[in-house]
Amino acid sequence: MKTNTKAALLNLTIEPEIVATEPLWFLYVEKTGPFMQTAPKAWEELRKVAQTQLDSNQINGGLSLSGIDKSKKGDDAFQLQAGFNMKGKPASIPAGLQFRELKGGKYARFLLTGSYSQLPEAYPRVLAIVDQSPLKMREDFCIEKYLNNPATTPEAELLTEILIPIL
Repeated sequence: MKTNTKAALLNLTIEPEIVATEPLWFLYVEKTGPFMQTAPKAWEELRKVAQTQLDSNQINGGLSLSGIDKSKKGDDAFQLQAGFNMKGKPASIPAGLQFRELKGGKYARFLLTGSYSQLPEAYPRVLAIVDQSPLKMREDFCIEKYLNNPATTPEAELLTEILIPIL
């Protein structure tokens, strides 16, 4: 994959890799509204529940799903689901969380290296790349898959897959 050379601060691949995902078990907090306000709140709620009510051995990693509710306008249309890819269906769902199976599908995969604060800049770029390509987006959530642990990984070395749903 080629990496973006225009912006040294944004270490983002610029050629998508086409991947097929398998179904996943997803335990999450859902928020709607402006991303910069909802994302930190969702992750904080999730962390609190995870610390006291989840078995960390059952977590495969962190995921975030984002999309637009076309029935709403402006920032209120933004949907965020912050959660964990689980190894299986939990015996009980902690209060405040939701659980569902994410169906597998085809995605254009981009890789962002560095701080999560770069995600708001990365999304318009990857969406423009997909829009200008022969690829066709399908109606579904975009997925962020966090490949390493922010608690033990230096910020500059964080790896995030950005998965754009395609036909």
